[in-house]
Amino acid sequence: MPNKSKEKKETNKQQKNDLNKLNIIDIIKHKEPFEIKDEGLNIKVLDSSTLKKFKLGNNKPRKKDGKEKKTNSEGYIVEVDDVKKTYLSGNVATDVLMGVSFKIKRGEIAILYGKSGSGKSTLLNIISALDRPTSGEVVVNDVSLPYLSDSKQTIFRRDNISFIFQNYNLLQNLNSYDNVETGAYLQRNKTKHLDIKKLFKDFDLEECMYKYPSQMSGGQQQRVSILRAIAKNADILVADEPTGALDEKTGQIVLKILQEINRDYGTTIIIVSHDPDVALLADKVIYLELGRIKEIISQERKWLIEKNKQ
Repeated sequence: MPNKSKEKKETNKQQKNDLNKLNIIDIIKHKEPFEIKDEGLNIKVLDSSTLKKFKLGNNKPRKKDGKEKKTNSEGYIVEVDDVKKTYLSGNVATDVLMGVSFKIKRGEIAILYGKSGSGKSTLLNIISALDRPTSGEVVVNDVSLPYLSDSKQTIFRRDNISFIFQNYNLLQNLNSYDNVETGAYLQRNKTKHLDIKKLFKDFDLEECMYKYPSQMSGGQQQRVSILRAIAKNADILVADEPTGALDEKTGQIVLKILQEINRDYGTTIIIVSHDPDVALLADKVIYLELGRIKEIISQERKWLIEKNKQ
């Protein structure tokens, strides 16, 4: 017969070895769960009951509790209140956001600023309805996001958010014009449709209009991806490290375009960055450190273009 006591000891030994691989600095044990402090990260090993609650918070729309109809305060387009986000791997939970609160005014340029691992990209995903908060309130453009089903999240993104990705995500079988047109196609309000050819002209990209992605430089592809976001003409534009893969000159061009979008269309722009030079271009800088807000600064932005349209 198998020796159950021996098997249990071996299992406990293996679990201990697995935990040691996490480079644990300090373990604070409770009955269950217990917490692991690892270089600023909070890692929890959860019991099955707590694990179920976390999974529901992360993966399912929140049950209606009277807050689902909450709208934004006057003048604001994004309001985040005590948001927490915990990622799960088996029964191990890692806290990525720990009680984050802030507001962004309509028409502002805001920067989510911090080092790698600070939680800024996770926060951007929650604001843009690509992810759910584990707890806390998120109201964007008069919609309370935690209560949306998966299909309604998709509709929200379609109607409210334009995305600029670091890796462009252009469709390789379409030329630049057609790629930009896919953005315009997502805008269902015909009164908000923009002239695509005029966009290419305004942003000095006429020579790229009928080129395919493989025929353009990285900087040109990034600018075309920005035009695609502009063509959608959504109220909010989000950008995750939009200049991260570009040289300094091309990066400056991209940042000028973003300021032009904000100036000319009143678009609220939210940028993730760890570049202090990018932070100077915003009205509001939200400093994140290890999942918490360290500081929020409202400032007079540095203009790379004329402040008023000529």
